[in-house]
Order: sequence, then structure tokens, then C-alpha cells
Amino acid sequence: MASWDPGQYAKFAGPRLRPAADLVARLPDRDYRAGVDLGCGGGQVTALLRARFPGLALLGIDNSPAMLEAARKALPDVEFRPGDIADTSLAAGCDLIVSNAAFHWLANHRAVLAALMAGLPAGGVLAVQMPRNHDAPSHRLLADVAATPRWAGRFAGVVGIRPVDEAADYARLLRHAGAAEVDAWTTDYIHVLPPAPASHPVLEWVKGTALRPYLDVLDEAEAADFLAAYGEALVAAYPAESDGRVLFPFRRVFFVASRPMIG
Repeated sequence: MASWDPGQYAKFAGPRLRPAADLVARLPDRDYRAGVDLGCGGGQVTALLRARFPGLALLGIDNSPAMLEAARKALPDVEFRPGDIADTSLAAGCDLIVSNAAFHWLANHRAVLAALMAGLPAGGVLAVQMPRNHDAPSHRLLADVAATPRWAGRFAGVVGIRPVDEAADYARLLRHAGAAEVDAWTTDYIHVLPPAPASHPVLEWVKGTALRPYLDVLDEAEAADFLAAYGEALVAAYPAESDGRVLFPFRRVFFVASRPMIG
């Protein structure tokens, strides 16, 4: 997994948090015993959960030391632990499992989601949001530039963001794993990105996410060359408006699945 830069990720804190807020707003009102935020990052979603359910015991899990440090500073009264979100035992004892923009990094995320659903207690809820922008120009161009002769050898073994299925596919998966109710949907957000001096706005966005595995294997000079080539490709795909801003469509998949209640 790539290293993470909380500062770069936070450059677009508002647009990145909106899908999480939309997910948390759709959670059923229940007396949950314990909740876990898988792939908690800097704790932004954990904070939304604490505001929605003030008395709920919360745990945040992430594999980035930098992100966990930021989360602990932001929410010193919440427990945050390092861990791999593919390890379903980390959610043991929780009847609310939430994950925002994390599971799409896992090669086996479908199997992990099914196992989490099956392991929930009666009345438990699994709520997940994943980006489904893998076929957008931003991601296609990244893969295209990375595959050119200049870079293909350098990126051998690098794994980027994996494809995400349609909402109906996850609804079917979770029903087969024991969900009694599944609320699944897709939202297309149109982000209006501000001008980025000496860069492209979409490039600045992707630096905080999809670019991380690629940048991790490059030295400073190589990174500058790769970003220049990728940024040039983005200009035609995402042209600037008259005020310098750029429209960046972004599709995301959501689902909130509940285990049957007892009685």
C-alpha cells in the first residue's frame, strides 16, 4: 500500500468529505454497541460518526502511520490502531462497520465485504463508499502514461486502484452474505476544482490518492518528469473554464446493508 500525505489529501477536504457525510446520513438510527471505521485516514469520517452517535464506542483502523497520527491529534479521545482492513477480525465485536474510500485498494475486497457482512451480529450494519472512477479520463490517462516505454519498467509490480463494480453487484453480494436490507446507490459528483499554480487541478487531486503507489517508487527527478507527462495529458481531458477552474466529474458507489433483527 502506498504511503499517504495527510496535507496533500486535505487540499480537497470538503469535496472528499461530502460522500462520507452522505453515507453517514443514510445509517439507520439504532443503539449500536461498538463501531469501527476501516481505513479511517485522518479521522474525518470517525468525527462524523461521533457526531451522529455521541455515545458510541468508536475505533479507527488504518495502515498509514502519518494518517493515524493526524487522526489522534484531531480526536484524542478516540482509539486509533494500525491494521490491514483486509483483516476481518479487526471488526470483531462491532455492530456498526463503516468504510469510506478504502476497500477499492484491496484485490479481494468483494470477499472481505462478504465476510464482514456475514460476521455482523443481529441488527448489525455495514456501510461503505468506494470511488468508481477507474474508467474516467483521470485514471485511464494515468495508466496510459505509466505504460509508456519511458515508465513501464519503472512501474513493474506497481498496483494502482482496482475496478469497482456497480451498486447492484454489491447489493447482490451482500444479500447472499446474509443482509436482510440493502440500500445501494451511485452518485456522480461534479467537483469544481480551483486553479492550481504551475500544475493542473485534477493532478493535484490525484496526487493525494491514485498517484501514491506510482510516486512511492520514483525519486524526486523522476517524479517531476512523470507528473509533467501526466499533467500534460490531463489538460485536454479536463480543460479549464474561463475563470481557471476545472470541472471534475467523480462517480462513487455506496451501500448500507443490515443483518436481520432478532424477533
